[in-house]
Amino acid sequence: MPEPSVRTLRDGELVEASRVVNYGMLGSVADEVGQAWTEYMDPARAFGAFTPEGQLVGLARHFATDLAVPGGEVPAAGVTAVAVLSTHRRQGHLSRMMRAQLDAIAAEDIPVAVLVAAEWGIYGRYGYGPAVDACGFHIDTRSARFRSPATGTIELVLPAALRPELEAAHESRRARTPGAIRRDSFVWDRQAGMAVWPGQTEDLGLRRGALWRDAAGTVLGAVAYKVDDAWDRNRPAGKAEVSLLVGATPEAERELWRHVCEIDWVRSVTAGNRAVDDPLPLFLQDGRAATAVDHFDCIWARILDVPQTFSHHRAPTAGQVVVEVSDPLGYAAGRWQIEIAPDGADASPTSRAADVTLPVGTLGAAFLGGTPVRRLFDAGWLDEETPGGADRLGDLLATRTAPWSPTTY
Repeated sequence: MPEPSVRTLRDGELVEASRVVNYGMLGSVADEVGQAWTEYMDPARAFGAFTPEGQLVGLARHFATDLAVPGGEVPAAGVTAVAVLSTHRRQGHLSRMMRAQLDAIAAEDIPVAVLVAAEWGIYGRYGYGPAVDACGFHIDTRSARFRSPATGTIELVLPAALRPELEAAHESRRARTPGAIRRDSFVWDRQAGMAVWPGQTEDLGLRRGALWRDAAGTVLGAVAYKVDDAWDRNRPAGKAEVSLLVGATPEAERELWRHVCEIDWVRSVTAGNRAVDDPLPLFLQDGRAATAVDHFDCIWARILDVPQTFSHHRAPTAGQVVVEVSDPLGYAAGRWQIEIAPDGADASPTSRAADVTLPVGTLGAAFLGGTPVRRLFDAGWLDEETPGGADRLGDLLATRTAPWSPTTY
């Protein structure tokens, strides 16, 4: 008797796969939306769940990228578009897809997978842990006065000119931002306002872009935003919504914030995905003019290969710790001696006694420095086997700034 199955998709199944996802994520199931998906969905990295009768009822896809870690970067899989039709939930389809996907990622010699979790309770079952938090900001421009005088120059640009500079600024930001990933070309077309995402309707003429140049004339930052004209009792009440603001330096980002806050007729600025330690409020004379909102668990991480994941880590001071990792799926299970220093890192199997025992999801939550090990320990997410073991692991993984992913996926 036929059984439910999982396999990679064929080209002719991509449109139907898009419908499965959009049913689950409340998006458009129009033919043209599905056709647009086929432009960037790789069927070899798209896993479909099928009923015994051959109906496609679930999808889980991923793409290859590079993930910034403290001190460097490692290959990563960006997991996205995961859904099961509501008519076929609780039948094991998701578990089968996630296992097949993780097997494929491991077979590609990719050491870590990252994703944006729509709901907290889903991905911990498959070894993921909450690794990168984010928040939004709401700025009242009427009281947003900057502490320092303006520097450099701002140039307004159209989407075609914004696109390469936005990508370059993101890459500069990624070099100093654990948690950020490299993005493909089609993403930048949409981030810059040259196109919209499948299923979305938007007046691209309301998109805006600006670059910041330093005193030497070098572009070091870019912002993409859209505007909304509004009036209240014959007074301007316009809004600006920042979709991406990135700079090679904090100064560049400060000046881009200044630009969007000083646009005529704009009374409020919003940004939906920023680092939780973004210095924006501290740029202002009144930090309460920029209110952090909607602090959320943005990126979850699943470690598959412990030695490769930590191979490019760096730490301000040298240290080592032995961790015993439990992984019911087997990828990262074992006892590992992790050594990280300013000039190199190593993680290797060991027979030494463990300082800390923890599930693989806890290690995924901690490895970018976004979730402090002490917090995880206090919450009962790991066990300390030698006195001070948790703090030694925490010192090894601590970062100077919070990790952040400027774009989601």
